[in-house]
Amino acid sequence: MKTALKTLALAAALLAPAPVLAQAAAGSVPNSFDAPAAQATPAPQRPGQAPVQAPAAAAPADVAEAEAALRGVIVAIQGPGPDYSAFTQNLAAQIRQQADQVTPLIKSFGALRTIEHVRPEGQAQLFRVTFDNQATEWIIGFGDDGKIAALLFRPAEA
Repeated sequence: MKTALKTLALAAALLAPAPVLAQAAAGSVPNSFDAPAAQATPAPQRPGQAPVQAPAAAAPADVAEAEAALRGVIVAIQGPGPDYSAFTQNLAAQIRQQADQVTPLIKSFGALRTIEHVRPEGQAQLFRVTFDNQATEWIIGFGDDGKIAALLFRPAEA
């Protein structure tokens, strides 16, 4: 079981987008699984100064759309293989590179039973995904083009 958990942690790290991996190696990226995204604090205002509006961030992915995309990815990985056109080029390349290790691991989880939304994680969504043999947590995020730009998973916490 320890080997499966280590492999799962490795797979989760390997499915992160390349820029995230580079930042994570430098230790500058917060752990999205353990803490909600940090909230930005507004800049102090001078008396009489008009409030400055921060640029609008892209809206988080719709939960239903994120769940459908995640379900599709999992079903495809456990079946004929992922549709790489659903991913950004960087993520697709990383998934292809790790397919020999990640695919058997996800297949070993057994049949997909449930997907439950937990909370937004910045611009991504966190889901608890339960299989016959494993409970997991997945984060899925989308790029501006609507393609999956981030896909992380790990064993679910008790």
